[in-house]
Amino acid sequence: MIAKYTAGYKQLISYKLALIAFDLIWEFVPQYYYRIEDSRQRDQMKQAMRSTKQNIVEGSSERSLSSKLKLYDVAKSSLNEILEDLEDILRLERISRWLRNDQRLLKLHQVIEGYPVSVPSAPSLPSVNLVLETLGLRRTRGTRRTKEEIEIIVNYVIDVLTRCGYLLDKQINAVEEKHRTEGGYRENLLKKWLDYKYTGQKYP
Repeated sequence: MIAKYTAGYKQLISYKLALIAFDLIWEFVPQYYYRIEDSRQRDQMKQAMRSTKQNIVEGSSERSLSSKLKLYDVAKSSLNEILEDLEDILRLERISRWLRNDQRLLKLHQVIEGYPVSVPSAPSLPSVNLVLETLGLRRTRGTRRTKEEIEIIVNYVIDVLTRCGYLLDKQINAVEEKHRTEGGYRENLLKKWLDYKYTGQKYP
């Protein structure tokens, strides 16, 4: 039996959290910013969320430590941008931000992300309705999002992105430390080439 190959980035919890946020943002933002004049805001929020996820993917695949750092930094900047947009929604709607140990968040962690386990195993396509139904709300077809629904979705996505950002910071710190102690990929290639040129020493 041939083992199924899984790209390395898909094992990163930061990526798994970014993917959950991506799916929810892609669905929720057009529902909240539904007017024609909101089109720019819709596009900016969706692109910021896409940038977060895609730069985690590209950064994890880079061999060059300096390139990896740049991509992770872009991911974190985009993440902060989408967080600010979500906090604006809370502020303008006069909705409180939930504490990180709020029981509603803990229930969503368990259902949407598969906690308590060491690695989240989220549904392949987490949806806005799944989030709402987890907390006992049923969507009425054909109506715009209620304030209670907005409160749940926005607070959960903020929580997901906050944890994703924390893990991204740890990835960035680890890469910075590795760069400091081992040097970058290009620097090491140059060192190997110079060693070979002047000493004939070959590296495995």
